Amino acid sequence: MASDYGGDADGGVAAEVAQRYGRSAQPESQQVVAVLRAITDVIRNEGLSPSPSSYFAAIMSALEQPSTQGSQQAVLAMLTLLAVVMPRLPNHVLRSRFANSATLVGGLLTAHSGEAAMAKASLGCLAQVLAAADPTAWLAAVPAFNQLLNFTTDARPKVRKRAMEGLVETLAGLQRSSALGAASELVLKVCQRVLPGPAAAAQSAAAASNKQRSAAEEAIAAAVADALHLIGALKGALPLLAPQTAKAVSELLVKLYSLRQPLLDRHTTEALAALAGAGGRGEDSLTRLAPGDLAGLLTVVIETESLWVSSGRDPGLLTALGRMLEGGLAKLAEVDPAACAARLPRTVHALVPQLAAEQDGVRYGTFEVLRAIITDCLTPDVINAAKVTRGSAVGAGAGPTALASLVAAVASALSAQYQDAWGMALPVSGALIEKLGELGAQDAAAPLLERLGAIVAGSEDAAADIPDSGADDGDGRAPATAAYGSAAEATLGSAIRALGPAAVLQVLPLQIKEGLAGTAEPRTWLLPLLRRHVGHAPLGFWFKEMLPLAQDLGARAAAFSAAGGTAAATLALKCRTLELQIWHCLPAFISWATDLPDVYDTVVKTLAAAFNNRPDLHPPICQALQRACAQVRHVLVMGGRGPDLVGYADPAAQGPSGAAGGHGGGGDEDDDVGAAAATVAEDLAVAAVSGGAPPPGYGTAEAEAALAALRAFNKQWLSVLCKAFYSSETETRGPYAAAIAAMSAVTDMAVVSGYFRAALQKLSKIILDEAAEVPPADIVTEGGADPSARRNTFLELALWLSYGLPDAAVDVLFKASKTAIAHTQSSVQKRGFKVLAVLAEARESWLRANLGEVVKQLLGSGAGATISAARRYRLRLIRPVLVAMQQPGVELPPGIVRQEGEDEAMAGAEEDAGAGSSSAVAQRQELAAQLVAEIVLGTKEANKRTRSAAYDLLVGLAHVMDELDPGRVTGSDGDDDAMEEEDGGSAGKGGLYEFFTMVMAGLAAATPHMVSATVMALARLTYEFAAAMQNLVASLLPPVLTLLRSKAREVVKAVLGYVKVCAMRLPVEILLPHLRPILEGMLVWAEDSKNKFKLKVRLIVERLARRCGFDAISAAMPPSDSKLLAHIRKEEAKRKRRKHGGGSEAGSEAGDEDNRSRRSGASSGRSSLARTARASQWGHTAVFSSEDGDSEGKGTPGGFGAKSVRSGTLGRGGAASLAARTARGRGGDVRLAGGSGDPMDLLDVGASRQLARSAAGVRPSVGAGGSGRGDEFNRDPGTGKLVINDDEDDGGGRGGKKKRRHTGIGVDGYDSDDSDFDDLRGVADLKYALKKAGDSRSVRFAEAAKSLAGARSSGGRSVGAASAGGRSAGGRSTASGKSAGGKGAHSGDRFKAKKAAGDVKGKAKVEPYAYWTLDRRMLNRRRGKQAEASGKLASIISGAREGAAKGAKAKRQAAAAREAKRQRTAPPGAEGAE
Repeated sequence: MASDYGGDADGGVAAEVAQRYGRSAQPESQQVVAVLRAITDVIRNEGLSPSPSSYFAAIMSALEQPSTQGSQQAVLAMLTLLAVVMPRLPNHVLRSRFANSATLVGGLLTAHSGEAAMAKASLGCLAQVLAAADPTAWLAAVPAFNQLLNFTTDARPKVRKRAMEGLVETLAGLQRSSALGAASELVLKVCQRVLPGPAAAAQSAAAASNKQRSAAEEAIAAAVADALHLIGALKGALPLLAPQTAKAVSELLVKLYSLRQPLLDRHTTEALAALAGAGGRGEDSLTRLAPGDLAGLLTVVIETESLWVSSGRDPGLLTALGRMLEGGLAKLAEVDPAACAARLPRTVHALVPQLAAEQDGVRYGTFEVLRAIITDCLTPDVINAAKVTRGSAVGAGAGPTALASLVAAVASALSAQYQDAWGMALPVSGALIEKLGELGAQDAAAPLLERLGAIVAGSEDAAADIPDSGADDGDGRAPATAAYGSAAEATLGSAIRALGPAAVLQVLPLQIKEGLAGTAEPRTWLLPLLRRHVGHAPLGFWFKEMLPLAQDLGARAAAFSAAGGTAAATLALKCRTLELQIWHCLPAFISWATDLPDVYDTVVKTLAAAFNNRPDLHPPICQALQRACAQVRHVLVMGGRGPDLVGYADPAAQGPSGAAGGHGGGGDEDDDVGAAAATVAEDLAVAAVSGGAPPPGYGTAEAEAALAALRAFNKQWLSVLCKAFYSSETETRGPYAAAIAAMSAVTDMAVVSGYFRAALQKLSKIILDEAAEVPPADIVTEGGADPSARRNTFLELALWLSYGLPDAAVDVLFKASKTAIAHTQSSVQKRGFKVLAVLAEARESWLRANLGEVVKQLLGSGAGATISAARRYRLRLIRPVLVAMQQPGVELPPGIVRQEGEDEAMAGAEEDAGAGSSSAVAQRQELAAQLVAEIVLGTKEANKRTRSAAYDLLVGLAHVMDELDPGRVTGSDGDDDAMEEEDGGSAGKGGLYEFFTMVMAGLAAATPHMVSATVMALARLTYEFAAAMQNLVASLLPPVLTLLRSKAREVVKAVLGYVKVCAMRLPVEILLPHLRPILEGMLVWAEDSKNKFKLKVRLIVERLARRCGFDAISAAMPPSDSKLLAHIRKEEAKRKRRKHGGGSEAGSEAGDEDNRSRRSGASSGRSSLARTARASQWGHTAVFSSEDGDSEGKGTPGGFGAKSVRSGTLGRGGAASLAARTARGRGGDVRLAGGSGDPMDLLDVGASRQLARSAAGVRPSVGAGGSGRGDEFNRDPGTGKLVINDDEDDGGGRGGKKKRRHTGIGVDGYDSDDSDFDDLRGVADLKYALKKAGDSRSVRFAEAAKSLAGARSSGGRSVGAASAGGRSAGGRSTASGKSAGGKGAHSGDRFKAKKAAGDVKGKAKVEPYAYWTLDRRMLNRRRGKQAEASGKLASIISGAREGAAKGAKAKRQAAAAREAKRQRTAPPGAEGAE
């Protein structure tokens, strides 16, 4: 219809009509379409083209005809078309026809005002006419504008809404014109007539008699309705009125607050909020209130208590009040900072109670308003104005400043009165603290810091008391202080960053000395916060304030140790622990230190003395030196400085502390990071070493000044560090290595060269001495106990010193590493590969220049001599070599070919690969294939770390290849192209496709070992890149499935794992065509239980059924295996019945899991490439083993496909609900004394105190959640060594078993968990039974746990409940304490007589009984199962009968014996006398 009647020349009129009305079956819509067709035909008959102007003229001409006005349907259709045409008309056309248009539309509106549809259409046209009115001739538009205003209070919602929209359109068109004032006055007149109506009606109703009460109430309702309708129009129109008129209207609106009507209050506030927030920041203030008027309006709203009191019943009013204050204060801060500062405290005081409101929306809205006020309103001008003291300038009458009142208002939200609001109040407090620190008002934050300190200290108290007393708030939740402890710690950490440690410690001093003296409570929980959050602070503060405290603690520790005794040893350990904590804060204070150039030369001697005298202080000092050098280097590199200042390699990324460097140049197990970890950006490593990104204000000039100060003493430090490196044990060299690497990069090259040559000279001497037949007299004895250890030490020392040397200098190190690679000892070979890998990773230019030599070391004649233990480091070297080979312009020397016999597994795969080609491309591809084959073989290594490194290297290389040559994401277009391996076959398909084909070549290998390794590697790549290479993976399925016919079980095992990955990762639409070959191939092994093939096949079929549906699986399943599918379907139905409680949904074949799988499988594209190998949660065991069953939802470590934890809805605490769970988890999960539980978070606030507590031999009481066997391990307080106490043997002498100790002892001395206690409760001799519980076989009682003594110690709290100088959670894992239950708990052994047959009561006086355990099989409907379950009862009954018969027989025999004895002993003649 649009193309027939409108075309393109009509401005889209016909298209809009066709879209809005053409498909509707309503008569009104059909009428509009018919009228459009008729008008279009008329226009064309006149020889005109349809256009907005021609449509307008035709419609207006038709509407002027009396015949048209007589038809209401025609008028409605034409007005509807006119509303579509008018917005497309040029403005001058409407202005030229303004008078006629306004008169005609106004007359139609008056004539048909009773019809809602007609009135709505007429108002739309009238609004368009008024919007185009000439402001200079506004007088002609006044009647139409008044007519529009009258309909703003119409009772019909749609009509009223259209009138409101028209009013806003008209006023928007009059902005910046002279007519705005006249139009605003007309609006004011309507407001003066309508808005006072409710008050007048209320007064009239008060004076009305009882007979007039009904009429008066109706009048009130009508007046209130009109006022509400007009206020609704003012919400959009009020910001567009002239300033003076807006002020007058706002005064009328404020008067409505006196009525105290919640509905009027809310809508009035919303209208005033629109006025207060009108205009954006920096916009023209013509339509805004004057600063004085805005300030007065805000004052009225803030001080009207009825609004805040009654708002509790109307959440919408509170929300509107918050929006009004937020917008008004933000505008006031721009134009009048002093007025804004004066009103901020009262505003915050009014808003804070709403953080504890019952409605979630009110709490969150208030939180957003407070945060916005702090962020937008606290400008430098406002802060300066708020610092001025209010009241009298001198004398006692001077009041607090506005800033102090503001901070006090926010601090009041952290009081006990608003505990439920702490989840919202803590982020607000953090935002205020950050703002104060940014604006230089650190002193004003003292009240907030005090509140935060109290909450954190209270959380520590609660965490210490909850496990012992079991205190909670009645519903299993921890007290509020413990629940919000983590959130308070985070806020206090932000305060340390924003205000600086000096300001925080001034308000919250550590009080460690006072704590040791017992006069105050120490704040040792501040030390971990300082260590984590201090940065860009004065280094001199640590040496001036913290170092003397550490020295005093060290002196106290020495004195206590010299005194001897258990108590003194405990105090000595506490003091020593606190001293170390303070020293470990040094790296944080040196991070981006503001005064490092000024104070370093004065404090370096102190550091050197501590380093020489205290070996236990080496780690923090080394970390501080490393961090200072790494930060300076990072800033200078970003500033473009040359290698003379920043060295020739980056120790932060490739050094001992970087991503590729592990944890330092220590023992054989260091640097154990997979190849994928090396692919992360250097920014992560730099951030981890340097303490984050450089803060604002720390630029190149500051870094150069700091470097000059560091370089002045680096020569002496390198000497000390090198000596400490080769003098220490291998496992403890990490800190020294990291410090040496970071320092050598920023030290003068001449200085570093001297130490580097000295290390190489000693290395050469060690090698020569080792090769000599007779050891010389001057052998090198430093660096280890044997020549191999000394060789490794100096080789590695030379490596860490090489960061400040050019590439030419490391050639000697390369030669030394080559000799180490050829060594026959595993440790030397591992170190050689490690050194070569670090050189290749850190120096790309050196690697490009020496690539041929490096490749020779990998593929030369000695490659086959690599020891298995060194293969992990060899794999690490392969990654940079492969990446370098892909770079353009890299040339390899000729002759680097694989020797015959090497990698025989790949011989069959490369017969057709052009191995004999002499071209450089062919040679590079051949070498890459050899290296990839070695990586693939690494996936079959028995060593888990080597296997993980191989998998990570595969994924990392695939990502690198894809980044170098993205190509086509979807892989292959067809099956034939996907398997193409000829030269040039992968051209244009990307590096990822090329890498896949390199790995796929192993499928044609000659050995099952290589084939299975290839399939496992393809499974890993498919898991990572299924979305990007789904077509290639799908085409790879058929040849892989053919391997299921292989006789090699390792190949079959690998193929099943590959199919499992495909079933998980491929989209359903790609899996469906391959279901039949998958099932046919797998089901061959469905009855083979060896290697758990039967279980694996079943799990894969279950996975496919859940993803593709049972119907699809049934259609593809061979008929001979239909029973397996029927069994799986039945088990799935049972599982769903258990899940849904037995509903009808249980039998459905497509559940929620199916939908989730289909959605996840359908996702494709390069988004999956963003996932790194570390985040993909791959697990070798989970894929190629069935130990975890179906890994879906199990969440096993190292597994895959674990369902994400569904985040629950936050409760009233908001963000603090998570903090509450974190605090409770921290209190219950940190375990030191027990041997079970989750790993301890060493960054936790109480971790250091836990370490001190455990080291002091303080164990948690059994009732507090000990392990149940914790009393068997003690620590000698004097030496700190563990003392293992063996249990005494049982006195019963049966089997020599040890006593069983467990928890669960009640206050009366009995085991409350023992199920037999109820039988003993009524026994008179209960104490004796408890005393001799060790002799019992069933009722096992443990000794009562002795609670640790007492009162507060000098270090803080008691030894049993506190750590060194503070409070600690102390390993409060709650153990059930139950003894071994089951059959043994109710065995009849304790009723056996020791010297006779049968049962006896024993001294416990418990009647002998037999126990029959409940068996769920009794509920089974199958009679056979019931009979099997009841068989035990039959044996019990038969045994009881047999025992009863035996007892009766014994009684008869005993009676007969007594009778015979009586007769034998009776006097003669007794029978006759009788």
